[in-house]
Amino acid sequence: RRADEGLATLSEDGRSPISLRQMAYVSGLSFGIISGVFSVINILADSIGPGTVGIHGDSPYYFITSAFLTMALVLLHTFWGVIFFDACEKRRYRRLGLVVAAHLLTSGLTFLNPRYEASLVPIFFITLCTGLWAFVTAGGSFRNVLKCLSCE
Repeated sequence: RRADEGLATLSEDGRSPISLRQMAYVSGLSFGIISGVFSVINILADSIGPGTVGIHGDSPYYFITSAFLTMALVLLHTFWGVIFFDACEKRRYRRLGLVVAAHLLTSGLTFLNPRYEASLVPIFFITLCTGLWAFVTAGGSFRNVLKCLSCE
């Protein structure tokens, strides 16, 4: 709300140039992109390091798994941003707790990374469920999807 007030003072007509939903998308997506950039940089640093991943019994799927994991985390941060903003605005503290718990669960699942199927499958399931939750939170419905697909 403070950012919204600051944006309103800077605008010519005294209204905020960005809505709360747009701010939720922008901050979630930007946080996700920054998180993804740091993940990719760490992976690239591993790829040029003194050793090569995949030799001496390591999984050869390290790089592809890391790419899929980074993609899922960028999407998750976007979805969490939408849900978190809505929960803060409507003072729904249980939803805030669920977002934090989903974040901790996803982060904890990455500790299983030598077993990539044990971490990727649940993280993609969490991504799908959270994406649907964010879609409904943003006001989406199945009827809207059908209208979009039929080009109405």
